[in-house]
Amino acid sequence: MMLAPTLQKRWDWRAAGNFICGGSGSGLMIMAALLSLLGLHASGYALPASALVATGLGLVWLEIGRPLRSMNVFRNPRRSWMTREGLVATVLLPLGALAFLSESTPLLILGAVAAALFLYAQARILHMAKGIPAWRTDAINPLIVSTGLTEGMGLVLIFAGLVQGNVAALFSGYGWILALALVFLRGAAWINYRYSLANNAPEATLQVLDRAHGVIALLGVAAPIVLLFLGKSYPAYQLPLAAAAGFFMVLCGWFCKYQIILRAAYSQGYAISHTPARGGGKPGPGLKPGWRLPQ
Repeated sequence: MMLAPTLQKRWDWRAAGNFICGGSGSGLMIMAALLSLLGLHASGYALPASALVATGLGLVWLEIGRPLRSMNVFRNPRRSWMTREGLVATVLLPLGALAFLSESTPLLILGAVAAALFLYAQARILHMAKGIPAWRTDAINPLIVSTGLTEGMGLVLIFAGLVQGNVAALFSGYGWILALALVFLRGAAWINYRYSLANNAPEATLQVLDRAHGVIALLGVAAPIVLLFLGKSYPAYQLPLAAAAGFFMVLCGWFCKYQIILRAAYSQGYAISHTPARGGGKPGPGLKPGWRLPQ
């Protein structure tokens, strides 16, 4: 029997792709609705948002060993967050398409509500995987939700100027402030996530997260903040600066989820509270292979 934690092999890049594409797509739908309420024409973002969510679900479908059984995912809405994710998607996708075709703000807002439920369901899917310490922590919920929203805003910054020429409007209004707030929020959620796993995850998991921290702090927090402030200060360069900020916001979110779902997903392993005594001696200390000793 293997006592030390082992890296899970049941979910591969296609499962990670669902969280990557689904999180970005649902975040984009939510951001589009918020920007629409701020007075910007944002219904054009509904179609790529729906396409991303559909792509993520398609990747999961490809991962299933027997794809024809995929309809079974809808059988257990009372207990399964995967079922709830699938059910919400059946509402989200047509609402996104209708909002795009009709350019209707009310439909876009309804799609954003469905997208928020979809994004939360994705976070809960990971949270309920109790055998993986990197997933089961309560801090996974705000991290997945905040990075999905940040990725969505990053896509808005990339698409802005290509769809309805919204770059100037983003920087003259509250759009760029919203982007800054989301970058800070995701940074705080990442720090809280790492703190929650201190002495509560296998050594291999912590090593993966330690290596990822520099990339996330530099490219996911510092770079977008600098680029957004430059975009506000230099209107002539707002388009490339906004696109670069959005690129790093999206890239960091995808990198973060890839690391958590594929690289840091070590099982808990086995432990004993104390080593057995020999003869009349006293029991020895406990044993927990693969875990970092408390600091």
